[in-house]
Amino acid sequence: MKVRTYGAGPYQAAVLHGGPGAPGSAGGLARRLGETVSVMEPFQSGYCIFDLLYELKQQIEAYGAPPVTLIGHSWGAWLAAFFAAEHRALVQKVILVGAGPLKEEYVSQIGMRRKANLSPEEGVKWDRLCRLLENGLGTQRELGELGALADRADSYAPIAHPPEEAPPPDEKMYAQIWQEAAEMRRSGSLLQAFSRIACPIVIIQGKQDPHPPVGILEPLREIGVSVKSYLLDRCGHTPWEETYAQKRFFEILSAELRKREAEGFSFSF
Repeated sequence: MKVRTYGAGPYQAAVLHGGPGAPGSAGGLARRLGETVSVMEPFQSGYCIFDLLYELKQQIEAYGAPPVTLIGHSWGAWLAAFFAAEHRALVQKVILVGAGPLKEEYVSQIGMRRKANLSPEEGVKWDRLCRLLENGLGTQRELGELGALADRADSYAPIAHPPEEAPPPDEKMYAQIWQEAAEMRRSGSLLQAFSRIACPIVIIQGKQDPHPPVGILEPLREIGVSVKSYLLDRCGHTPWEETYAQKRFFEILSAELRKREAEGFSFSF
């Protein structure tokens, strides 16, 4: 059970990585947030959604002070939603950053928006790597190549900095969990999970994120789920890495986390 922590515990916020199978992908967010907030960064090791939820429950109970705020990025946003739906007493708020669309009809927009930011050759490579990995035939190296292409396609004006060290990607986790999650989206059970969330839901999305904001906000509106949404201009998929959006992104996070303090919870600012 691996968990990185920032600040003094117990921890009332947790940052969940993307992927699936991209451990450490939100490490930069956790570290920056940890400069002002006591936060935990749990790592996932399961190969099905049930195991991930069980593992996350153990991590929160061992290191956290429930109810916690879950900050999920990309795939981690869906994991946060699944967890909040299943473990209501453990979650005070979910903040979903760069979440993928919740209905199948919006999925085709992701590829089109990504390929607009790639060369034709990179677009062909993207399709090939996706087919391999989604069918469980890709290698760790190929998952890393897909991640590098995604970083380029998903960014608007990325902040230049030296590469950060992170654990290697897990191609088996990507294939198995993504297949399960994609089927839940197709069947509608993903959206049903959102309907069972009892705590406040906050959506933060870059306007230039290839994951179209309408693919999250419109399905939730259709089923009557109330959310607070922030759309960041000149911002791609990873707001804390964006030149023009980083400052506003952390202002929003700080404001949303400080609301716990007003409601009787304390953060170590």
